[in-house]
Amino acid sequence: MGVQPSGDVSKNYLKDTNVLFLGGLMVAVAIEHVNLHKRIALRVLLVVGSQPRWLMLGFMIATAFLSMWISNTATTAMMTPIGAAVLAELFKEEDEQAAKDDVMLKVRGESNGGLELETMDVEGQTHVYDAVEGENATKEQQQEDEPVEHGKQSSRRQSMQKGLMLCIAYAANIGGTATLTGTSPNLIVSEQMEILFPNSPGVDFATWFFFAAPGMVITLILAWLWLSTIFVGCRCAEDCACCGQKKTSGAEDVIRKAYDELGPISFAEGGVIFHFLLLVLLWFFRDLKFVDLGNRQAGWAYYFIPGYVTDATPAIIVSFALFMFPSKPPRFLCCRSKDVYHVGSDEEKPGPVPGLLDWPTVHTKMPWHIVLLLGGGFALADGVEKSGLSEWLGDQFSKLAGIEAWTICLIVCIGVAVFTEVASNVTATSIFIPILAKMAEGVCVNPYYLMVPAGIAASFAFMLPVATPPNAIVFSYGGIKVSDMVKTGFLMNLTSLLVLMVSINTLGVPIYNLNTFPDWAVCRSGALGAANSTINPTVMTTTL
Repeated sequence: MGVQPSGDVSKNYLKDTNVLFLGGLMVAVAIEHVNLHKRIALRVLLVVGSQPRWLMLGFMIATAFLSMWISNTATTAMMTPIGAAVLAELFKEEDEQAAKDDVMLKVRGESNGGLELETMDVEGQTHVYDAVEGENATKEQQQEDEPVEHGKQSSRRQSMQKGLMLCIAYAANIGGTATLTGTSPNLIVSEQMEILFPNSPGVDFATWFFFAAPGMVITLILAWLWLSTIFVGCRCAEDCACCGQKKTSGAEDVIRKAYDELGPISFAEGGVIFHFLLLVLLWFFRDLKFVDLGNRQAGWAYYFIPGYVTDATPAIIVSFALFMFPSKPPRFLCCRSKDVYHVGSDEEKPGPVPGLLDWPTVHTKMPWHIVLLLGGGFALADGVEKSGLSEWLGDQFSKLAGIEAWTICLIVCIGVAVFTEVASNVTATSIFIPILAKMAEGVCVNPYYLMVPAGIAASFAFMLPVATPPNAIVFSYGGIKVSDMVKTGFLMNLTSLLVLMVSINTLGVPIYNLNTFPDWAVCRSGALGAANSTINPTVMTTTL
């Protein structure tokens, strides 16, 4: 196509943002390697209880928190089997009764005598129920003695299964928006801001978190209220602790048993927790933007040459440390066991111990395809900018300079959310962000005002299975129809976009200084005064 030479395209696959993402993924691999993510999820479920409504909230909290730090796909793949096991125990009695009723109907000849449709249970196993007349009593007895998962599911079980699986998928999508490394579109916004506006303050971990995390929490709560109302309903008596205790004690036993099997926190888990907290603190305190020190950064980066230290620096340092930090207590001096030389105690002999991470583990568990996908997104965005497409579209959008800024932002977010329902969020962000950067200059609006909400809106894909990997995982697990996702996802999209619009016009104003047009961008329409006056959070909120 003659847009860029191969050398320029290749540079997009190993930029500073790619290294930041790679370091974050290595920490996530360490968390998965020591089973820390499973311990966190089960602990949250034990805290919230096993009532259906609160169980959904527990799964959403655990999934959203894990999705902030590890990939949405890995989080969903881990939580769905846990949810399936809990559901099997929660509705064990109802499923047994439904299976008995189904067998009685067949014995009495009330079935149609043909072959019924195949049904998929939550364990992913397909069972065909034969209703052929003349079956002997031995086979009928075998059907009655089959375990619960081979029986017919109750209607409440099917409804709860849909709700819980959608809770996991939606929480994974929502949770990834809270942190800069939570999902790829966030990193694309940060990278494009540095490329297109090199003199801008950029987007770092701390500012993104302070802006996106409150909106994530609000969206998560609204999603829980919406999903629990649809799939659980208003059953106050069943949600009561005394009335529902007997029914849900089995589910709580399953969670408790799984948690007890993990045992106490191991030395390796403690080491991963230490490195994880260290990385988060280094991200937050690298550059305290609310402290003005002129050209110097007001954080630990103050002691380094300006511009030489970014969020990728602590990410890669902590990742390397995980390879060197021992996964077991050191075997020397006072740490050695007294029976070190006894027979059968080879593990206690002096010598090196494995690290928290090793390369075979990283090679196996690292989602390399996501790293390449992110690099491809950067290459696509660079091509949009270098080809002149973003410049041309930005000039065309300059005709919208008379429209209020919040209206433009709302239209942009809706467009991105709709586009990402049928395309990957990386593709959507890579195409739209360079265009929105030029569009912001064309209508004389602060580029943060359009680029940051568009990046977050790319994760609000709740209506179709192909929209995001979490949606596809829960859909393939069985029990969910496309109509179920469209029905629940449509209102979820509207609610998420509403929360996003309120956030950018309230929290976004002081964090990104949206009330003024920055001097590091160029106003191309001459409508600077009008544009600045339109970004008024009070007017926008009252209009909505």
